[in-house]
Amino acid sequence: MKKAIKVISVFMMILMMGIVLTGCNNDKDDKKEEKVDLSAAAGTYKGIYTKFVGDDTKVEDEEFSLELKDDGTGVSNRDGASYKLTWSLKGKEFKMTETFAGMSIDYNGTLDNGKLEIYNGDKDNDFTYMYVYEKQ
Repeated sequence: MKKAIKVISVFMMILMMGIVLTGCNNDKDDKKEEKVDLSAAAGTYKGIYTKFVGDDTKVEDEEFSLELKDDGTGVSNRDGASYKLTWSLKGKEFKMTETFAGMSIDYNGTLDNGKLEIYNGDKDNDFTYMYVYEKQ
């Protein structure tokens, strides 16, 4: 009888541990980000100008553009080259990462009414470069 009680006790402890561990996995499901529909923001963006944040001089004779696909990928075209990219949008907050030759550059900015402004660094730093685009 004592042996049966021990076996039942061990079984109950294992069962309780399984319930506790299963409950922990539910936290992961709660933290999953909602998938955002990128189709409205996807498209071609033509470069309007670039500049350093701390300088009012706009460089308007450069040719650059972005092709943003609704699956969060795309291509950046500038300086005669094309770079693969990934992008996301949360509200007006735009994030993009260009990749080339095993390296990546992160950009942050805003997308509002077809106007895209991105920075390749801290937007409050005078030496951060800013790119301004308009959706075509």
